[in-house]
Amino acid sequence: MFIENGVPVRRVDPEEWAAARQARLAAMQDAPGAFASTLDRELGFDEAMWRERLTAGPWFLAWLDGEPVGLVAARAEQSGSGREWHLMSMWVSPRVRGSGVADRLVAAVTAHVRAAGGAVVTLWVATGNARARDFYERMGFRPTGNQSAYRRADATALDEEELALDLTEVG
Repeated sequence: MFIENGVPVRRVDPEEWAAARQARLAAMQDAPGAFASTLDRELGFDEAMWRERLTAGPWFLAWLDGEPVGLVAARAEQSGSGREWHLMSMWVSPRVRGSGVADRLVAAVTAHVRAAGGAVVTLWVATGNARARDFYERMGFRPTGNQSAYRRADATALDEEELALDLTEVG
């Protein structure tokens, strides 16, 4: 568990699906243009779907006064070059932005990836989301040159840029 300024960050398990759902829906309400999914789509997910999401890869929540105020998830995928880790669903409540919660959420993911033997973490950031891009670059992520135009279920577009963090180059 990572704790600073009274806001702990810890991995959640499937029994905490309701808290993960609460954080994810808050994220989608706060920043609908930042995610590949939509609020309407995720409102339709049942308990089984949320539990499944929490078993597909680690999810970490930041907590303040018993409520989730930050979220990040990671997923490992097999590729031709081995196992690749992706950071996704990153969100910090406006209540705690600027307090270091985002740094601790990323640290939770990178610690998990290192412990699992991973060396690189990638992510996709929405084109034009300068605040998020600047944050990730401050954390050591660098552009890979890969870009994606994604069409959401509601037919709106999401243009994204891939960033990567080489864990062998950072402490």
